[in-house]
Amino acid sequence: MVKVGLIGAGKMGLSHLSILGAHPDVDVVGVADTSKMVTDVLEKYGSFKCFSDYKKMLQETRPDAVVVAVPTKFHASMVKELLDQGIHVFAEKPFCLTAAQGEELVNLAKTKRLVNQVGYHNKFIGNFTEVKRIIDGGWLGNIYHFLGESYGPVVTKKKADTWRSDPSEGGGCLMDYASHVIDLLNYLVTPVSKVHGAILKS
Repeated sequence: MVKVGLIGAGKMGLSHLSILGAHPDVDVVGVADTSKMVTDVLEKYGSFKCFSDYKKMLQETRPDAVVVAVPTKFHASMVKELLDQGIHVFAEKPFCLTAAQGEELVNLAKTKRLVNQVGYHNKFIGNFTEVKRIIDGGWLGNIYHFLGESYGPVVTKKKADTWRSDPSEGGGCLMDYASHVIDLLNYLVTPVSKVHGAILKS
């Protein structure tokens, strides 16, 4: 059994928790979140201990791996701390606020021979694996143009005073949504020689 902890029990954290709970080889040993309402409910109905402080969770449960599902501005320091302790990490996307932070953590994980996965799941969806097979098979020839689009008011309209709308905290269209397109681009048609972008406002 792999002992797994979760830091952050918001929308994505709860999604990961349900997946982890259904896996036969995973033992969820602890959940940390700053919302007492959330941890009270989880502890009442779950089979794991809940914590308001993730550091305490790490000390008491000694997980093999941790899922990090907190606002992006906390990722770099939190993931580094986990890797320094020899803990495997699955972090929600976007991984970090800057490429330099991400590169440092990738190198640290390699040095320590630890898994450091980021939640870019689209490349594992059947439609995109089929596109990859077609491209790699040469059926389309050389790819000269790739267009990624995202639709919906959640992308362009700020709905509340939240980190999800602030690029400096890991939110906003580019960091939160377009990063999926960038990941798919790297997966499907590398190497990329030139990139152009545009934002349409209405």
